[in-house]
Amino acid sequence: MEAKYTYLLINFFTILLPFATSFEKKLNFYGKWKYYFPGMFFTAAVFLLWDYFKTKHGVWGFNDQYIIGLKFFGMPIEEILFFITVPYSCTFIYVSLSWFFANHTFKFYPSRILLAISVISLIASFFLIQKAYTFSVLFGAGLVTPLLIRIITTHQLQLFIFTYIVSLFPMAIVNGLLTSLPVVIYDNTENLNVRIGTIPVEDFIYSFLLLAMNIGLYEWMKSKAEPQF
Repeated sequence: MEAKYTYLLINFFTILLPFATSFEKKLNFYGKWKYYFPGMFFTAAVFLLWDYFKTKHGVWGFNDQYIIGLKFFGMPIEEILFFITVPYSCTFIYVSLSWFFANHTFKFYPSRILLAISVISLIASFFLIQKAYTFSVLFGAGLVTPLLIRIITTHQLQLFIFTYIVSLFPMAIVNGLLTSLPVVIYDNTENLNVRIGTIPVEDFIYSFLLLAMNIGLYEWMKSKAEPQF
């Protein structure tokens, strides 16, 4: 297998099991696609716009050795697919946990945790404004987190936190591959140059933000379409 298919195959294997299991009758993620895809496409558009400008200004780039070479506005097709395969797989984890813990009550207050994250992120972002990647993920998380708290329920916030924690395991594999080969190349002057393994610490905030937008919009779409009691 040629190396140029590497990023494409990472996308394929990221979504393979979640997609195949989406048709399981009890889980029925397939039946919830009408709520999921509008928010996913909106989030993908926001992230791709962000990605485009960061790539254009050299905050990060892509190793031609591991991509097939098909690009749109300078963005590899694999990077575009990333914003479909990764959010889908993470939202699948959320839907699975929602089904499993449907009748379970957790004894902690997620809004307090998330508000603390929001405040800390916003404050920290202004001390790191010279680091383009670090500033943008911290500022984004600081803005999006309060909106997430406002549009979904306490139980859903709890499940979101659990989903993020669980998603760190597949993220370590996917991002580990992308950053160790490397498929994605970072300008370390635009980040803290602090890594967990080979993964920049900013990527964990980036993942949090991507997940928050996808799950928040998914639940918001459901709340608008389903009768409220």
